[in-house]
Amino acid sequence: KIQPAKEKKIKDINKEDFKLALSGIVINKEDNSFLLDDGTGQVSVFLENNNVKNSDYIRVFGNLISFENGIELQAEFIQDLNKIDKKLHQKILDLLE
Repeated sequence: KIQPAKEKKIKDINKEDFKLALSGIVINKEDNSFLLDDGTGQVSVFLENNNVKNSDYIRVFGNLISFENGIELQAEFIQDLNKIDKKLHQKILDLLE
């Protein structure tokens, strides 16, 4: 049975979560990882051969791999959200909580 990803704010992630969808801005990009900031917190995201750039607005779908030593996510795929209104998108996410 395939489990759908739960759309969450970083501040609301808990250790029982597994499949997640997180939206935010890329900061501190490296070769196979980057830091994602959604305004409520930051998460380290790992994805080989990613082509994101610093300040990209994206949604990451992936699996929680660490919670105790800082939140880490192994990404399965990334959705480009650069062309949508960030503030409106965040308002919609707030309404869905």
